Parts: sequence; structure tokens; C-alpha cells
Amino acid sequence: MAGQMPVLYLSHGAPPLADHPRWPGQLAAWSRELPRPTAILMISAHWEAAPIALGATTTVPLVYDFGGFPERYYHVRYAAPGAPGTHRSHRPAAPSWWHRAR
Repeated sequence: MAGQMPVLYLSHGAPPLADHPRWPGQLAAWSRELPRPTAILMISAHWEAAPIALGATTTVPLVYDFGGFPERYYHVRYAAPGAPGTHRSHRPAAPSWWHRAR
């Protein structure tokens, strides 16, 4: 299908992976080969909402949901742009039980 973006799964791993001698460079090289998206749909098993929710927001602060690592990892900033309204285009792809829960 023309214009369709690839679907990817990428586990974030632990913060020290950012210091791995090869992994960040390999990831950067791989990303240069992919088309540039206008938005990214991120699905997390760590988000707690009841009922299950699908939404998009403006930029929000980074959540540091880990502990016991060197202090420098808690100062990393990533100002991901928000995408209000994007959730409307993905709602039809949600499973039928999600639609009933709304």
C-alpha cells in the first residue's frame, strides 16, 4: 500500500544501553534508512488507565520510571512533540472490545 509506514517494535532497554559501544550507532544508521513519520503511535504496558484509553497530548515531561542507575540518566531530556487529534485517526484500528468500553 502506497504511503504506509513500517510497523516497528523497539524495546527501550535499560538506560545504560545509551552507553553501549555499538547499539546507539546501529540504531541511528537504521533510522536513517526509514521514511520520516508525521506522528508515532506508542503503545505502553506501563500506562495505567481504566478503562483502556487511546489519546494524544501536547508535549509532556519525560517520565523516569526506573531506579538505581547513575544520576546522569535522570537528567536526560527528550522534548517529544505532542500530536493532539492524532488519536482520532487510530481509533478505528482499535479492537472491538475497546470500542464497547468507551
